[in-house]
Amino acid sequence: MRTICLGLALLAAQLVAAQAGWLPVSREVERPYSAELSRPKHMAHTAIRPYRAKEIRAIDHGDSLRPVGVLAALDRWSGARNGRRFRWGPLLDAQGGMGLDSTSAFTHRIGGGAWLEGDIGDRLTLHASGQFWNEGLPRYLDSLARATQVSAGEGYAYRDGAGFNHHDWNAYASWDPGKYFNFTLGRGKNFFGEGHRSLFLSDEAAAYPFLRITTSVWRVRYVNLFTMMNDVRGAGGDPSRFGRKYTSMHYLSVNAHKRINLAVFEAIVWSQGDSLNPRGFDVNYLNPVIFYRPVEYNIGSPDNALLGFALSIKPGEHSLIYAQLMLDEFLMKEVRAGDGWYANKQAMQAGIVARDALGVKGLTLRGEWNMVRPFMYTHSDTRQNYAHQGQPLAHPYGSNFQEALGHVEWSRGRMLYAVRASMAWLGSDTTYSFGNNIFRPESDRPPVQGGGLRNYNFRIGGAQEYTLFHGELRAGWLVDPATATRVEASWISRARTMSTGDPFWEHAFRVGISCWFRDRHAEQEPRYTLN
Repeated sequence: MRTICLGLALLAAQLVAAQAGWLPVSREVERPYSAELSRPKHMAHTAIRPYRAKEIRAIDHGDSLRPVGVLAALDRWSGARNGRRFRWGPLLDAQGGMGLDSTSAFTHRIGGGAWLEGDIGDRLTLHASGQFWNEGLPRYLDSLARATQVSAGEGYAYRDGAGFNHHDWNAYASWDPGKYFNFTLGRGKNFFGEGHRSLFLSDEAAAYPFLRITTSVWRVRYVNLFTMMNDVRGAGGDPSRFGRKYTSMHYLSVNAHKRINLAVFEAIVWSQGDSLNPRGFDVNYLNPVIFYRPVEYNIGSPDNALLGFALSIKPGEHSLIYAQLMLDEFLMKEVRAGDGWYANKQAMQAGIVARDALGVKGLTLRGEWNMVRPFMYTHSDTRQNYAHQGQPLAHPYGSNFQEALGHVEWSRGRMLYAVRASMAWLGSDTTYSFGNNIFRPESDRPPVQGGGLRNYNFRIGGAQEYTLFHGELRAGWLVDPATATRVEASWISRARTMSTGDPFWEHAFRVGISCWFRDRHAEQEPRYTLN
Protein backbone atom coordinates (compact mmCIF):
# COMPACT_ATOMS: atom_id res chain seq x y z
CA MET A 1 0.00 0.00 0.00
CA ARG A 2 2.86 2.40 0.80
CA THR A 3 4.37 1.64 -2.61
CA ILE A 4 1.05 2.38 -4.35
CA CYS A 5 0.61 5.65 -2.45
CA LEU A 6 4.18 6.70 -3.24
CA GLY A 7 3.64 5.91 -6.93
CA LEU A 8 0.47 8.00 -7.02
CA ALA A 9 2.26 10.86 -5.30
CA LEU A 10 5.10 10.78 -7.83
CA LEU A 11 2.57 10.70 -10.67
CA ALA A 12 0.67 13.67 -9.23
CA ALA A 13 3.90 15.64 -8.98
CA GLN A 14 4.32 15.41 -12.76
CA LEU A 15 0.77 16.43 -13.65
CA VAL A 16 -0.33 19.87 -14.82
CA ALA A 17 -3.61 21.63 -15.56
CA ALA A 18 -6.34 19.58 -17.29
CA GLN A 19 -6.62 19.98 -21.04
CA ALA A 20 -7.78 16.81 -22.79
CA GLY A 21 -10.57 15.47 -20.53
CA TRP A 22 -14.28 14.94 -21.15
CA LEU A 23 -17.40 15.33 -19.05
CA PRO A 24 -19.48 12.18 -18.48
CA VAL A 25 -22.49 11.74 -20.78
CA SER A 26 -24.97 13.08 -18.24
CA ARG A 27 -27.57 15.82 -18.66
CA GLU A 28 -27.46 16.30 -14.89
CA VAL A 29 -23.69 16.92 -14.80
CA GLU A 30 -24.10 19.24 -17.80
CA ARG A 31 -27.06 21.11 -16.30
CA PRO A 32 -25.16 24.04 -14.71
CA TYR A 33 -23.53 24.83 -18.07
CA SER A 34 -26.12 23.87 -20.69
CA ALA A 35 -27.92 27.22 -20.89
CA GLU A 36 -24.75 29.23 -21.41
CA LEU A 37 -23.16 26.62 -23.70
CA SER A 38 -26.15 26.68 -26.05
CA ARG A 39 -26.11 30.45 -26.61
CA PRO A 40 -25.39 31.45 -30.23
CA LYS A 41 -22.27 33.44 -29.37
CA HIS A 42 -20.36 30.31 -28.32
CA MET A 43 -20.84 28.48 -31.64
CA ALA A 44 -20.56 25.20 -29.70
CA HIS A 45 -21.32 21.82 -31.28
CA THR A 46 -23.76 20.85 -28.53
CA ALA A 47 -25.16 17.85 -30.42
CA ILE A 48 -21.86 16.00 -29.94
CA ARG A 49 -21.55 14.50 -26.47
CA PRO A 50 -19.60 14.01 -24.29
CA TYR A 51 -18.46 17.63 -24.00
CA ARG A 52 -14.85 18.73 -23.73
CA ALA A 53 -13.96 19.74 -20.18
CA LYS A 54 -11.86 22.68 -21.37
CA GLU A 55 -14.82 24.05 -23.34
CA ILE A 56 -16.99 23.87 -20.24
CA ARG A 57 -14.35 25.64 -18.13
CA ALA A 58 -14.31 28.48 -20.64
CA ILE A 59 -17.98 29.23 -19.97
CA ASP A 60 -18.83 32.08 -17.61
CA HIS A 61 -19.62 30.89 -14.08
CA GLY A 62 -18.82 27.33 -15.14
CA ASP A 63 -17.78 26.35 -11.61
CA SER A 64 -20.32 28.33 -9.60
CA LEU A 65 -21.65 25.32 -7.66
CA ARG A 66 -19.34 23.51 -5.28
CA PRO A 67 -19.80 20.75 -2.69
CA VAL A 68 -20.72 21.78 0.83
CA GLY A 69 -20.00 20.58 4.34
CA VAL A 70 -18.01 17.36 4.64
CA LEU A 71 -17.91 17.01 0.84
CA ALA A 72 -16.23 20.41 0.57
CA ALA A 73 -13.28 19.09 2.57
CA LEU A 74 -13.25 15.96 0.42
CA ASP A 75 -13.32 18.13 -2.69
CA ARG A 76 -10.29 20.13 -1.53
CA TRP A 77 -8.46 16.87 -0.87
CA SER A 78 -9.49 15.01 -4.02
CA GLY A 79 -9.23 17.99 -6.36
CA ALA A 80 -12.55 17.17 -8.05
CA ARG A 81 -13.29 20.76 -9.04
CA ASN A 82 -10.40 22.92 -7.89
CA GLY A 83 -7.94 22.46 -10.73
CA ARG A 84 -5.85 19.77 -9.05
CA ARG A 85 -3.75 17.59 -11.32
CA PHE A 86 -5.05 14.32 -9.94
CA ARG A 87 -8.76 14.15 -9.17
CA TRP A 88 -11.10 11.53 -7.76
CA GLY A 89 -14.40 11.13 -5.97
CA PRO A 90 -17.01 8.62 -4.75
CA LEU A 91 -20.07 7.42 -6.67
CA LEU A 92 -22.88 6.46 -4.32
CA ASP A 93 -26.48 5.27 -4.73
CA ALA A 94 -28.74 4.44 -1.79
CA GLN A 95 -32.45 4.49 -2.56
CA GLY A 96 -35.50 2.73 -1.29
CA GLY A 97 -39.09 2.75 -2.44
CA MET A 98 -42.12 0.77 -3.44
CA GLY A 99 -43.74 -0.30 -6.65
CA LEU A 100 -47.40 0.44 -6.09
CA ASP A 101 -49.30 -1.96 -8.32
CA SER A 102 -50.95 -5.33 -7.79
CA THR A 103 -47.76 -6.70 -6.17
CA SER A 104 -46.89 -3.64 -4.00
CA ALA A 105 -43.25 -4.79 -3.86
CA PHE A 106 -40.46 -2.93 -2.12
CA THR A 107 -37.70 -1.64 -4.39
CA HIS A 108 -34.14 -0.59 -3.72
CA ARG A 109 -30.95 0.53 -5.46
CA ILE A 110 -27.75 0.16 -3.49
CA GLY A 111 -24.52 0.90 -5.30
CA GLY A 112 -21.04 2.21 -4.86
CA GLY A 113 -17.94 3.04 -6.83
CA ALA A 114 -15.46 5.78 -7.60
CA TRP A 115 -14.00 7.89 -10.39
CA LEU A 116 -10.43 9.07 -10.79
CA GLU A 117 -8.70 11.20 -13.37
CA GLY A 118 -5.28 12.66 -14.03
CA ASP A 119 -3.53 14.85 -16.58
CA ILE A 120 -0.09 14.00 -17.88
CA GLY A 121 1.34 17.09 -19.45
CA ASP A 122 -1.14 19.42 -21.08
CA ARG A 123 -2.24 17.01 -23.84
CA LEU A 124 -3.05 13.68 -22.18
CA THR A 125 -5.84 12.84 -19.71
CA LEU A 126 -6.47 9.44 -18.15
CA HIS A 127 -9.84 8.57 -16.62
CA ALA A 128 -11.41 5.53 -14.95
CA SER A 129 -14.73 5.06 -13.16
CA GLY A 130 -16.83 2.13 -12.06
CA GLN A 131 -19.95 1.25 -10.10
CA PHE A 132 -21.64 -1.90 -8.81
CA TRP A 133 -25.33 -2.17 -7.88
CA ASN A 134 -27.75 -4.53 -6.23
CA GLU A 135 -31.23 -3.57 -7.28
CA GLY A 136 -34.83 -4.53 -6.71
CA LEU A 137 -36.64 -2.95 -9.64
CA PRO A 138 -40.15 -1.61 -10.16
CA ARG A 139 -42.35 -4.12 -11.96
CA TYR A 140 -41.94 -2.77 -15.50
CA LEU A 141 -38.14 -2.49 -15.21
CA ASP A 142 -38.00 -5.92 -13.60
CA SER A 143 -39.91 -7.29 -16.60
CA LEU A 144 -37.47 -5.53 -18.93
CA ALA A 145 -34.42 -7.01 -17.16
CA ARG A 146 -35.89 -10.51 -17.27
CA ALA A 147 -36.83 -10.18 -20.94
CA THR A 148 -33.61 -8.61 -22.24
CA GLN A 149 -31.10 -9.95 -19.66
CA VAL A 150 -29.71 -6.46 -19.03
CA SER A 151 -30.27 -3.54 -16.70
CA ALA A 152 -31.20 -0.62 -18.92
CA GLY A 153 -28.00 1.16 -19.93
CA GLU A 154 -25.90 -0.42 -17.18
CA GLY A 155 -24.84 -3.87 -18.28
CA TYR A 156 -25.80 -7.51 -17.95
CA ALA A 157 -28.28 -8.17 -15.12
CA TYR A 158 -27.37 -11.20 -13.01
CA ARG A 159 -30.31 -12.43 -10.97
CA ASP A 160 -29.96 -12.31 -7.20
CA GLY A 161 -33.11 -13.74 -5.67
CA ALA A 162 -35.91 -11.30 -6.48
CA GLY A 163 -33.43 -8.63 -7.61
CA PHE A 164 -30.40 -8.18 -9.83
CA ASN A 165 -26.69 -7.48 -9.58
CA HIS A 166 -25.05 -5.46 -12.32
CA HIS A 167 -22.03 -3.25 -12.83
CA ASP A 168 -20.64 -0.65 -15.21
CA TRP A 169 -17.17 0.73 -15.79
CA ASN A 170 -15.76 3.41 -18.05
CA ALA A 171 -12.18 4.37 -18.86
CA TYR A 172 -10.35 6.39 -21.46
CA ALA A 173 -7.05 7.89 -22.51
CA SER A 174 -7.61 11.22 -24.29
CA TRP A 175 -4.77 12.81 -26.26
CA ASP A 176 -4.56 16.14 -28.07
CA PRO A 177 -1.65 15.80 -30.55
CA GLY A 178 -2.27 19.34 -31.79
CA LYS A 179 -4.74 22.17 -32.02
CA TYR A 180 -7.21 20.48 -34.33
CA PHE A 181 -7.29 16.81 -33.32
CA ASN A 182 -8.20 14.64 -30.36
CA PHE A 183 -7.79 10.87 -30.08
CA THR A 184 -9.72 9.09 -27.33
CA LEU A 185 -9.43 5.35 -26.73
CA GLY A 186 -11.57 3.82 -24.05
CA ARG A 187 -14.84 2.31 -22.92
CA GLY A 188 -17.95 4.42 -22.47
CA LYS A 189 -20.87 6.03 -24.29
CA ASN A 190 -21.43 8.62 -27.00
CA PHE A 191 -24.46 10.67 -28.02
CA PHE A 192 -25.27 12.50 -31.26
CA GLY A 193 -28.24 14.86 -31.17
CA GLU A 194 -29.87 17.82 -29.47
CA GLY A 195 -32.92 15.94 -28.24
CA HIS A 196 -33.83 14.04 -25.12
CA ARG A 197 -33.80 11.08 -27.49
CA SER A 198 -31.44 10.48 -30.38
CA LEU A 199 -32.38 8.56 -33.50
CA PHE A 200 -28.68 8.46 -34.51
CA LEU A 201 -26.78 7.24 -31.44
CA SER A 202 -27.99 7.60 -27.85
CA ASP A 203 -26.70 6.58 -24.43
CA GLU A 204 -29.57 4.14 -23.82
CA ALA A 205 -27.44 1.00 -24.20
CA ALA A 206 -24.54 -0.07 -21.99
CA ALA A 207 -20.96 1.18 -22.37
CA TYR A 208 -18.72 -0.26 -25.10
CA PRO A 209 -15.05 -0.09 -26.20
CA PHE A 210 -14.39 2.67 -28.73
CA LEU A 211 -11.82 4.75 -30.56
CA ARG A 212 -13.00 8.31 -31.22
CA ILE A 213 -11.14 10.76 -33.45
CA THR A 214 -12.41 14.35 -33.19
CA THR A 215 -11.35 16.97 -35.71
CA SER A 216 -12.23 20.63 -35.08
CA VAL A 217 -11.46 23.19 -37.77
CA TRP A 218 -13.08 26.63 -38.11
CA ARG A 219 -16.85 26.04 -37.77
CA VAL A 220 -16.62 22.31 -38.43
CA ARG A 221 -16.39 19.37 -36.04
CA TYR A 222 -15.96 15.89 -37.47
CA VAL A 223 -16.12 12.72 -35.38
CA ASN A 224 -14.93 9.27 -36.42
CA LEU A 225 -16.19 6.64 -33.99
CA PHE A 226 -15.13 2.98 -34.14
CA THR A 227 -16.68 0.59 -31.63
CA MET A 228 -16.95 -3.05 -30.60
CA MET A 229 -20.34 -4.15 -29.30
CA ASN A 230 -21.98 -7.28 -27.92
CA ASP A 231 -24.87 -9.57 -28.75
CA VAL A 232 -25.81 -11.28 -25.47
CA ARG A 233 -28.27 -13.77 -26.94
CA GLY A 234 -27.55 -17.39 -26.09
CA ALA A 235 -24.52 -16.55 -23.93
CA GLY A 236 -26.10 -17.23 -20.54
CA GLY A 237 -24.37 -14.18 -19.08
CA ASP A 238 -20.87 -15.43 -19.93
CA PRO A 239 -18.98 -12.51 -21.54
CA SER A 240 -16.63 -14.90 -23.33
CA ARG A 241 -19.64 -16.21 -25.27
CA PHE A 242 -21.08 -12.83 -26.25
CA GLY A 243 -21.34 -12.37 -30.00
CA ARG A 244 -19.19 -9.52 -31.26
CA LYS A 245 -20.17 -6.86 -33.74
CA TYR A 246 -18.41 -3.71 -34.88
CA THR A 247 -19.59 -0.28 -35.90
CA SER A 248 -17.92 2.54 -37.74
CA MET A 249 -19.61 5.94 -37.58
CA HIS A 250 -19.10 9.47 -38.87
CA TYR A 251 -20.73 12.64 -37.54
CA LEU A 252 -20.04 15.86 -39.46
CA SER A 253 -21.29 19.01 -37.72
CA VAL A 254 -21.13 22.40 -39.48
CA ASN A 255 -22.10 25.72 -37.92
CA ALA A 256 -23.30 27.36 -41.13
CA HIS A 257 -24.26 30.41 -39.04
CA LYS A 258 -24.06 31.19 -35.36
CA ARG A 259 -27.75 30.24 -35.19
CA ILE A 260 -27.83 27.36 -37.71
CA ASN A 261 -26.17 23.96 -37.49
CA LEU A 262 -26.23 21.27 -40.18
CA ALA A 263 -25.05 17.72 -39.60
CA VAL A 264 -24.66 14.42 -41.43
CA PHE A 265 -24.43 11.05 -39.70
CA GLU A 266 -23.56 7.67 -41.14
CA ALA A 267 -22.97 4.26 -39.61
CA ILE A 268 -22.12 0.75 -40.67
CA VAL A 269 -22.67 -2.34 -38.51
CA TRP A 270 -21.10 -5.70 -39.23
CA SER A 271 -20.71 -9.00 -37.39
CA GLN A 272 -17.42 -10.67 -36.55
CA GLY A 273 -18.79 -13.76 -38.28
CA ASP A 274 -18.60 -17.27 -36.88
CA SER A 275 -16.21 -20.22 -36.77
CA LEU A 276 -17.05 -21.16 -40.36
CA ASN A 277 -16.81 -17.62 -41.71
CA PRO A 278 -14.65 -15.55 -39.35
CA ARG A 279 -14.36 -11.89 -40.22
CA GLY A 280 -13.26 -9.64 -37.38
CA PHE A 281 -12.73 -5.91 -37.86
CA ASP A 282 -13.03 -4.89 -41.51
CA VAL A 283 -10.22 -2.46 -42.32
CA ASN A 284 -12.23 -1.13 -45.30
CA TYR A 285 -14.27 0.87 -42.78
CA LEU A 286 -11.26 2.62 -41.29
CA ASN A 287 -11.43 5.15 -44.13
CA PRO A 288 -12.09 8.39 -42.21
CA VAL A 289 -13.55 10.45 -45.07
CA ILE A 290 -15.49 8.50 -47.68
CA PHE A 291 -19.18 7.68 -47.25
CA TYR A 292 -19.73 4.11 -46.13
CA ARG A 293 -22.46 3.19 -48.60
CA PRO A 294 -20.10 3.51 -51.63
CA VAL A 295 -17.54 1.45 -49.70
CA GLU A 296 -20.23 -1.15 -49.06
CA TYR A 297 -21.08 -1.41 -52.73
CA ASN A 298 -17.41 -1.57 -53.66
CA ILE A 299 -16.71 -4.60 -51.46
CA GLY A 300 -20.06 -6.28 -52.15
CA SER A 301 -20.93 -6.27 -48.45
CA PRO A 302 -24.32 -7.16 -46.93
CA ASP A 303 -23.59 -5.05 -43.85
CA ASN A 304 -26.13 -2.78 -42.18
CA ALA A 305 -25.66 0.84 -43.30
CA LEU A 306 -27.57 3.86 -41.99
CA LEU A 307 -27.56 7.52 -43.01
CA GLY A 308 -28.90 10.51 -41.12
CA PHE A 309 -29.32 14.28 -41.41
CA ALA A 310 -29.81 16.87 -38.67
CA LEU A 311 -30.74 20.54 -38.49
CA SER A 312 -30.87 22.87 -35.51
CA ILE A 313 -31.82 26.55 -35.38
CA LYS A 314 -31.41 29.01 -32.50
CA PRO A 315 -34.17 31.61 -32.96
CA GLY A 316 -33.34 33.34 -29.68
CA GLU A 317 -30.66 33.52 -27.02
CA HIS A 318 -31.94 30.54 -25.05
CA SER A 319 -34.12 28.50 -27.45
CA LEU A 320 -33.32 25.77 -29.94
CA ILE A 321 -35.40 24.07 -32.63
CA TYR A 322 -33.97 20.75 -33.78
CA ALA A 323 -34.74 17.85 -36.13
CA GLN A 324 -33.28 14.52 -37.19
CA LEU A 325 -33.96 12.25 -40.17
CA MET A 326 -32.55 8.72 -40.13
CA LEU A 327 -32.64 6.40 -43.15
CA ASP A 328 -31.96 2.69 -43.14
CA GLU A 329 -33.48 1.55 -46.43
CA PHE A 330 -35.98 3.24 -48.76
CA LEU A 331 -37.06 3.69 -52.36
CA MET A 332 -38.45 7.10 -53.24
CA LYS A 333 -41.18 5.67 -55.48
CA GLU A 334 -42.38 3.47 -52.62
CA VAL A 335 -42.31 6.39 -50.19
CA ARG A 336 -44.42 8.47 -52.58
CA ALA A 337 -46.84 5.60 -53.12
CA GLY A 338 -47.57 5.48 -49.38
CA ASP A 339 -48.41 1.78 -49.44
CA GLY A 340 -46.44 0.89 -46.31
CA TRP A 341 -43.64 -1.02 -48.04
CA TYR A 342 -41.75 -2.95 -45.35
CA ALA A 343 -38.31 -1.80 -46.57
CA ASN A 344 -39.14 1.91 -46.25
CA LYS A 345 -37.22 2.26 -43.00
CA GLN A 346 -37.15 5.82 -41.73
CA ALA A 347 -37.08 7.60 -38.39
CA MET A 348 -37.82 11.28 -37.74
CA GLN A 349 -37.50 13.64 -34.80
CA ALA A 350 -38.59 17.24 -34.25
CA GLY A 351 -38.30 19.22 -31.05
CA ILE A 352 -37.84 22.52 -29.30
CA VAL A 353 -36.03 23.30 -26.06
CA ALA A 354 -35.87 26.60 -24.17
CA ARG A 355 -33.36 27.15 -21.37
CA ASP A 356 -33.78 30.01 -18.89
CA ALA A 357 -37.25 30.02 -20.42
CA LEU A 358 -39.74 32.83 -19.91
CA GLY A 359 -36.97 34.89 -18.31
CA VAL A 360 -36.73 32.47 -15.37
CA LYS A 361 -33.14 31.44 -14.68
CA GLY A 362 -32.75 27.67 -14.46
CA LEU A 363 -36.13 26.89 -16.08
CA THR A 364 -35.94 24.41 -18.98
CA LEU A 365 -38.89 23.56 -21.21
CA ARG A 366 -38.76 20.83 -23.85
CA GLY A 367 -41.23 19.40 -26.34
CA GLU A 368 -40.28 16.57 -28.69
CA TRP A 369 -41.83 14.18 -31.21
CA ASN A 370 -40.23 10.95 -32.42
CA MET A 371 -41.44 8.57 -35.11
CA VAL A 372 -39.79 5.29 -36.13
CA ARG A 373 -41.27 3.12 -38.85
CA PRO A 374 -41.58 -0.68 -38.63
CA PHE A 375 -38.39 -2.70 -39.27
CA MET A 376 -36.14 0.35 -38.74
CA TYR A 377 -32.77 -0.57 -37.17
CA THR A 378 -33.22 -4.30 -37.86
CA HIS A 379 -31.42 -6.37 -40.49
CA SER A 380 -31.80 -9.63 -42.35
CA ASP A 381 -28.83 -10.88 -40.28
CA THR A 382 -29.91 -9.90 -36.77
CA ARG A 383 -26.32 -10.06 -35.55
CA GLN A 384 -25.93 -6.79 -37.47
CA ASN A 385 -28.96 -4.98 -36.08
CA TYR A 386 -28.54 -1.53 -34.53
CA ALA A 387 -28.30 -2.72 -30.95
CA HIS A 388 -25.79 -3.48 -28.22
CA GLN A 389 -26.03 -5.55 -25.06
CA GLY A 390 -29.71 -6.35 -25.59
CA GLN A 391 -30.83 -2.74 -26.11
CA PRO A 392 -31.33 -0.42 -29.11
CA LEU A 393 -28.53 2.03 -29.84
CA ALA A 394 -31.01 4.79 -30.67
CA HIS A 395 -34.49 5.10 -29.13
CA PRO A 396 -35.26 2.68 -26.26
CA TYR A 397 -38.56 1.61 -27.87
CA GLY A 398 -36.74 0.27 -30.93
CA SER A 399 -39.08 0.61 -33.91
CA ASN A 400 -42.77 0.72 -34.90
CA PHE A 401 -43.89 3.63 -32.71
CA GLN A 402 -44.33 7.34 -32.42
CA GLU A 403 -43.90 9.36 -29.25
CA ALA A 404 -44.63 12.85 -27.95
CA LEU A 405 -42.91 14.07 -24.79
CA GLY A 406 -42.74 17.21 -22.68
CA HIS A 407 -40.39 18.29 -19.89
CA VAL A 408 -40.55 21.10 -17.35
CA GLU A 409 -37.43 21.37 -15.16
CA TRP A 410 -36.46 24.14 -12.78
CA SER A 411 -33.02 24.29 -11.22
CA ARG A 412 -32.86 26.91 -8.48
CA GLY A 413 -29.52 26.94 -6.72
CA ARG A 414 -29.08 23.39 -5.48
CA MET A 415 -32.74 22.45 -5.77
CA LEU A 416 -34.20 20.72 -8.82
CA TYR A 417 -37.90 20.30 -9.56
CA ALA A 418 -38.78 18.27 -12.64
CA VAL A 419 -41.94 17.07 -14.36
CA ARG A 420 -41.66 14.76 -17.36
CA ALA A 421 -44.40 13.13 -19.37
CA SER A 422 -44.53 11.15 -22.60
CA MET A 423 -47.21 9.41 -24.63
CA ALA A 424 -46.26 6.73 -27.14
CA TRP A 425 -48.30 4.82 -29.71
CA LEU A 426 -46.71 1.45 -30.37
CA GLY A 427 -47.31 -1.72 -32.34
CA SER A 428 -46.70 -5.24 -31.08
CA ASP A 429 -45.88 -8.39 -32.98
CA THR A 430 -47.90 -11.59 -33.22
CA THR A 431 -46.43 -14.93 -34.20
CA TYR A 432 -45.05 -12.98 -37.14
CA SER A 433 -42.99 -9.82 -37.16
CA PHE A 434 -44.69 -6.50 -37.88
CA GLY A 435 -41.47 -4.55 -37.40
CA ASN A 436 -41.59 -4.10 -33.64
CA ASN A 437 -38.70 -6.30 -32.52
CA ILE A 438 -35.33 -5.22 -33.94
CA PHE A 439 -33.90 -8.60 -32.90
CA ARG A 440 -36.12 -10.41 -35.42
CA PRO A 441 -35.18 -10.62 -39.12
CA GLU A 442 -37.33 -9.08 -41.85
CA SER A 443 -37.98 -12.61 -43.14
CA ASP A 444 -40.32 -13.18 -40.17
CA ARG A 445 -43.00 -11.13 -41.92
CA PRO A 446 -46.44 -12.82 -42.27
CA PRO A 447 -47.04 -14.97 -45.36
CA VAL A 448 -49.57 -14.21 -48.09
CA GLN A 449 -51.82 -16.48 -50.07
CA GLY A 450 -50.09 -18.04 -53.02
CA GLY A 451 -46.72 -18.09 -51.27
CA GLY A 452 -44.16 -15.48 -50.37
CA LEU A 453 -44.17 -12.85 -47.65
CA ARG A 454 -46.29 -9.78 -47.14
CA ASN A 455 -44.52 -6.67 -48.50
CA TYR A 456 -47.02 -3.84 -48.00
CA ASN A 457 -49.33 -2.19 -45.48
CA PHE A 458 -46.83 -2.09 -42.61
CA ARG A 459 -47.71 0.98 -40.59
CA ILE A 460 -47.02 2.28 -37.11
CA GLY A 461 -49.27 0.48 -34.67
CA GLY A 462 -49.46 -2.86 -36.52
CA ALA A 463 -50.39 -5.51 -35.82
CA GLN A 464 -51.74 -4.79 -32.33
CA GLU A 465 -51.66 -1.14 -31.30
CA TYR A 466 -51.39 0.08 -27.74
CA THR A 467 -50.53 3.35 -26.00
CA LEU A 468 -48.04 3.95 -23.23
CA PHE A 469 -48.14 6.93 -20.88
CA HIS A 470 -45.10 7.62 -18.71
CA GLY A 471 -45.00 10.42 -16.15
CA GLU A 472 -42.34 11.28 -13.59
CA LEU A 473 -42.07 13.85 -10.79
CA ARG A 474 -38.66 14.57 -9.22
CA ALA A 475 -37.43 16.89 -6.51
CA GLY A 476 -33.90 16.86 -5.19
CA TRP A 477 -31.11 18.78 -3.48
CA LEU A 478 -27.69 18.75 -5.16
CA VAL A 479 -24.89 17.42 -2.97
CA ASP A 480 -22.00 17.10 -5.43
CA PRO A 481 -22.05 18.86 -8.84
CA ALA A 482 -19.05 16.89 -10.14
CA THR A 483 -21.09 13.65 -10.03
CA ALA A 484 -24.63 15.15 -10.01
CA THR A 485 -25.36 13.34 -6.74
CA ARG A 486 -28.64 14.43 -5.17
CA VAL A 487 -30.81 13.66 -2.20
CA GLU A 488 -34.08 13.28 -4.03
CA ALA A 489 -37.52 11.76 -4.22
CA SER A 490 -39.42 10.72 -7.33
CA TRP A 491 -42.80 9.35 -8.34
CA ILE A 492 -43.39 7.43 -11.58
CA SER A 493 -46.81 6.68 -13.06
CA ARG A 494 -47.32 4.53 -16.16
CA ALA A 495 -50.42 3.45 -18.02
CA ARG A 496 -50.41 0.77 -20.72
CA THR A 497 -53.64 0.72 -22.73
CA MET A 498 -54.47 -1.81 -25.43
CA SER A 499 -56.76 -0.87 -28.32
CA THR A 500 -59.60 -2.47 -26.37
CA GLY A 501 -59.86 -2.55 -22.61
CA ASP A 502 -58.98 -0.35 -19.64
CA PRO A 503 -55.49 1.02 -18.95
CA PHE A 504 -53.15 -0.94 -16.71
CA TRP A 505 -51.58 1.48 -14.25
CA GLU A 506 -48.26 1.13 -12.44
CA HIS A 507 -46.82 3.52 -9.86
CA ALA A 508 -43.39 3.60 -8.26
CA PHE A 509 -42.02 5.80 -5.48
CA ARG A 510 -38.39 6.12 -4.41
CA VAL A 511 -36.33 8.34 -2.10
CA GLY A 512 -32.67 8.48 -1.17
CA ILE A 513 -29.25 9.40 -2.54
CA SER A 514 -29.13 9.23 -6.33
CA CYS A 515 -25.98 9.53 -8.43
CA TRP A 516 -26.45 10.82 -12.00
CA PHE A 517 -22.80 10.57 -13.05
CA ARG A 518 -24.21 8.76 -16.08
CA ASP A 519 -27.70 9.35 -17.40
CA ARG A 520 -30.36 6.83 -16.45
CA HIS A 521 -33.57 6.72 -18.45
CA ALA A 522 -36.67 5.54 -16.65
CA GLU A 523 -38.75 5.54 -19.85
CA GLN A 524 -38.43 1.90 -20.88
CA GLU A 525 -40.80 -0.71 -22.25
CA PRO A 526 -40.29 -4.51 -22.52
CA ARG A 527 -41.21 -5.14 -26.16
CA TYR A 528 -39.37 -8.41 -26.85
CA THR A 529 -37.71 -11.36 -25.13
CA LEU A 530 -34.13 -12.37 -25.88
CA ASN A 531 -33.24 -16.05 -25.70
